[in-house]
Amino acid sequence: MIDRNGRIVFGALLVLVLILTVSAIAEFQYGIELSDYPLLSFLLFAGVAVVAPQLYLAMTDDHVPPRSRIQFAAVTTAVFAIVFAGIADGVRSLLIAAIGTCALFGLISYEVLIGYRATGDESPTRAP
Repeated sequence: MIDRNGRIVFGALLVLVLILTVSAIAEFQYGIELSDYPLLSFLLFAGVAVVAPQLYLAMTDDHVPPRSRIQFAAVTTAVFAIVFAGIADGVRSLLIAAIGTCALFGLISYEVLIGYRATGDESPTRAP
C-alpha cells in the first residue's frame, strides 16, 4: 500500500499526465501546442508536479519537517525556471527567470526568519 505522501505526489503526477493528455488532444484538434506557451508550461510542470504537493505536505505532514519540503520546492522551482527560461524568448524568459529568482529569494528569507526565530527563542545566560 502506498503511504499518504506517495499518494499525494503520485496524484499530482497523475494530474500532470492528464493535463499533458488534454494538451496533446488540443494540439491534434486545434493546433494549439503547449510548447508555444512556455510560461504556462513552466507553471504546469513546476507548480502542479512539484510545488503544489510539496507545499501541501509541508502544511499537513508531521513526519517530515516542513523546512525540507519548502527547500525542495524552492530549489526545484529555480531549476525548472532555468530550463524553461532557456526555451522561452523575450519577456517570457525574463518573467520565468524572475519567478525562479523570487523562489530562491523567498527560500533565503524563510531561512533567515527561521534562524532569527531560533536565536530569539534562546534566553541569554548571565555570567556569574
